[in-house]
Amino acid sequence: MYKLNPVILREYDIRGTFGINLFLEDAAWLGTHFGSLVFQKGGRKVVVCRDGRASSPDLHKHLCEALIDCGLQVLDIGIGPTPMSYFAGYHLQADATLMITGSHNPKDDNGIKITLDNKSFFGNQIKDLLEQPVNLNLGGGYINCADEVVNAYAMRLIQGISFKKPLKIAWDAGNGAAGPLVEMLASLLFQHTHVLLFTEIDCNFPNHHPDPSVPKNMEHLVDVVKQHGCDIGFAFDGDGDRIGVVDSTGRIIAGDELVAIISAAILRQAPRSTIVADVKCSRNTFKAIEDAGGKAIMGRTGHSWVKQTMRENDAAFAGEMSGHMFFKHNYYGFDDALYAAVFLIDYLQNLDCSFSSIVELLPKLHSTPEMRVECCEERKVTIVDEIKQKLLDVGKPFNDIDGVRVEETNGWWLVRASNTQSVLVVRAEADTEEYLQNILITIKSLGVNI
Repeated sequence: MYKLNPVILREYDIRGTFGINLFLEDAAWLGTHFGSLVFQKGGRKVVVCRDGRASSPDLHKHLCEALIDCGLQVLDIGIGPTPMSYFAGYHLQADATLMITGSHNPKDDNGIKITLDNKSFFGNQIKDLLEQPVNLNLGGGYINCADEVVNAYAMRLIQGISFKKPLKIAWDAGNGAAGPLVEMLASLLFQHTHVLLFTEIDCNFPNHHPDPSVPKNMEHLVDVVKQHGCDIGFAFDGDGDRIGVVDSTGRIIAGDELVAIISAAILRQAPRSTIVADVKCSRNTFKAIEDAGGKAIMGRTGHSWVKQTMRENDAAFAGEMSGHMFFKHNYYGFDDALYAAVFLIDYLQNLDCSFSSIVELLPKLHSTPEMRVECCEERKVTIVDEIKQKLLDVGKPFNDIDGVRVEETNGWWLVRASNTQSVLVVRAEADTEEYLQNILITIKSLGVNI
């Protein structure tokens, strides 16, 4: 029996480098083990989607064949972004979804994101597949649902949106899986003027890497927004579940600033709602939610954890510093960058001022970007534990919901172990540059080499 390398069983998905530690046999292994679990629980229909990476078609073939061997009906929705696979789970009333994608990782990476009963399948659920008995069953089959789902998803994205005033909008799909849907949205929202960048799916990402959290990857979008006088610009990661936003001045909006802006808009529609922001977000983000009349909850980083926190607290919206935006009010509760873009377009249509003027009103603090400090996999969690112990030894309060977040009189700082890379994630913020530098000195004194 084939034994996969357990290193690819990550916190949120199956993920590795194709041909190095991720192979076609791993897709078949997942199909038989997860497929057996679904069948055992009474499920019979599973959605399969894939991105445009070079290894995705072959991984898709092996995954589908294994799921069919387990007695399941595979509902193939073709190539598209991860949020479309989540949508298809609802639209097709499927029991599970499997999305083959490397997201924003290097082009040779790939993986599989999973939901079961429209909930994230992650953490110990993934690791427990190692012990899952495999049972092959008759009755499996294959149905091509690509055209139906793509059209239904596009129409759902614009549902309830009516034209109010013309906007000029720039879109950068980064040659990722969201490209064709960006083209569809531009066509459906034809009253606006659209400038489209890199909508052709290309596994080599020839123009820039599809990760809008890195400022360098936003340069094309910034230039186009300025050149064409756009009201707003959107960028998407490789699988379309994270968004980057640029205002009319070419300013890149930080993820937590975007959370604050969207939260205020949501709270006008759903007063006194609960909003979740992840532990990396600014102190100002949580204050903005409360100032708008909402209940702010600090949650763990990671899309699977955020969705779980949303369900537990019946939250209307959630957002992460990384650009994942989760809409439960009037939507399904999963992270969807395309829906976030349409939401913001509708928001701009109702403004009497420019989007950039709203951004200017946001309070400013002195902060670091999200710093990623390389650290061997075996040490990253230990270092965080050592910091906790040092803080306990001196009686310093801290929040350990995800790593260590310490609130200082004039700022705050965070050190956490990444769930997706061999790095420590560090972020700090303060009222003044002097206080910020003092906080960074404190972090260094605790053994973090920033």
